[in-house]
Amino acid sequence: MDPAFTKQKIKELRAMVCEGDRVAILLQDDPDPDAMSSAMALRTLLGRNKQTTPIFSFTPVTRPENRTMVHLLEIEIAQATTEELDTFDKIAMVDVQPPFFGEKIPRADIVIDHHPGYDSGNAPFEDVRVRYGATATIMTEYLMTADERISERLATALLYGIRSDTLMLSRRVTEDDLQAFTHLTPLANYNLMRQIDRPELPLSFAQILGRAMKRMVVEDKLIVLNLGRVERDDLIVQMADFCLQFEGVEWVAVAGKLGKNLVISVRNHGMGRANAGELVKTLFGDIGSAGGHRNMAKAVIPLTSWRRREKTTRDPAIEARLRDLFAGQIIKTTEGDDGRSPNGRNGS
Repeated sequence: MDPAFTKQKIKELRAMVCEGDRVAILLQDDPDPDAMSSAMALRTLLGRNKQTTPIFSFTPVTRPENRTMVHLLEIEIAQATTEELDTFDKIAMVDVQPPFFGEKIPRADIVIDHHPGYDSGNAPFEDVRVRYGATATIMTEYLMTADERISERLATALLYGIRSDTLMLSRRVTEDDLQAFTHLTPLANYNLMRQIDRPELPLSFAQILGRAMKRMVVEDKLIVLNLGRVERDDLIVQMADFCLQFEGVEWVAVAGKLGKNLVISVRNHGMGRANAGELVKTLFGDIGSAGGHRNMAKAVIPLTSWRRREKTTRDPAIEARLRDLFAGQIIKTTEGDDGRSPNGRNGS
């Protein structure tokens, strides 16, 4: 933690917002705990309320544990539209950066994030710390440096945000994340956190799980599944998380059709040189939205774009093609200098 740097950023941030300004806080699509808790913290840091500084997202929260968090912590997230955002004096973004939205946003005034892969200069105020495990860590550091009171509700949200984005302090954790976690621990409500951790799952998840398990195979430490039509994209994510737990599995790619899109969730253990975020950008960046972290990534591809490139949207064909694409790209990116993959197989 660098108190002098953070103190200067707080001064710049507060100078950006005048007393009479209406500020919109915009989160990524299907907001996660890191984003939601960071939005709550930004509002506290600026001394504002939900009337003067509402929270927006273009798509609703879908994952069961995240919906439970919204309910238990009474987080209000309004449906964003380009036209409504344009009526605000300032637009702030936490846990996301302007290029993610393309032309859907009129501008960005404040950006606080930890995701890599974007150029700087997208907003007058930027604080992007890519080595941090969570944006909630940055916001906790702000609150600590500013000597702001962190309520039990806010502490619970921030602690859960850090936990979820670092996989319970097992992924991309820095000393700053640990300091924030330690500071928040005695302030949080652990009864609420336990309730958030154990949300109800829809019966459809068990049905999808049963069908998928019949087809699941592990080839070269990789599992690839296409679930077909799903009602929520969190089912795709949960299936990917579930499959990564099997013995001998290092990479998982799970896809599903949601509305007019093909959604692909990718997970790995962080072994070797391959980066999940870069891998999905390479494979799908030309036909959809793709990106993420080293250990987890996501691609959202319009089915029309997939059909145009791959000539079919039949579920078995999608699964087979995804297996070929991921297997080839993983081998390519993990080849050693001698042309062999780390497990000794020829990389060809």
